[in-house]
Amino acid sequence: MNRALLFLIIIFFISCSNKSTLVYEKTDILSLDKILNDTDIIILDVRTSEEIDAGYIPNSTFIDYYDKNFENKINLIDPSKKIYTLCKSGGRSVKAAEILSKNGFRNVYNLEGGFMRWKANKMPYDINLVNNDSSNTDLISEIRLDSLIKNNTNTLIYISTKWCSPCKKMEPIIDKLVDNNGSLKVIKIDLDANTYAQERFDVKSLPALVLYENNSVVWHKNGIIAYDDLISFF
Repeated sequence: MNRALLFLIIIFFISCSNKSTLVYEKTDILSLDKILNDTDIIILDVRTSEEIDAGYIPNSTFIDYYDKNFENKINLIDPSKKIYTLCKSGGRSVKAAEILSKNGFRNVYNLEGGFMRWKANKMPYDINLVNNDSSNTDLISEIRLDSLIKNNTNTLIYISTKWCSPCKKMEPIIDKLVDNNGSLKVIKIDLDANTYAQERFDVKSLPALVLYENNSVVWHKNGIIAYDDLISFF
């Protein structure tokens, strides 16, 4: 066998091997009902905001497949979780599952039948979702942020988005922390409105927390943390 032929065979097998890593599983969306409250899963709804307003599965994370920042946003999802993708009937969710796989997610499941099948079978869903779009009220300049950190002895930066389901679970924990710790300054940052925060605070997944003490970072956490564990730092 000459070298040129051997080289082509090697390239072929490498190419096939790379394609085989793009893996996701298929599952009927109705099976989701048994694990709906499982804390180890992320239900990723990739429909548009108009579609979601008409009905959505509880505890879902919402990232519009057509969002120009779709790939960046999915990379803020905790990769240790099982990710279940869904759309209206299954087309976009398949593409979303492929993108997740391409980006290194290894526990990806496409919910076949989509929200149409879920709703048609009278499964539980919510309506009238609060608008997920960021508004100008969410903006905070880096100059303003630096000033707040400098002028407070203890400052906790809480970074989240309106489309992130784990963030919604973390929100009441943060509010409880604020109520019980008057000496702690908590600054909430919407990552969609303040994109600089992702690089500045090394946000790997949402939500993210950064604790400053006397203008220096003393603790950093990506993901949900229980109130008792959080309060131990203060």
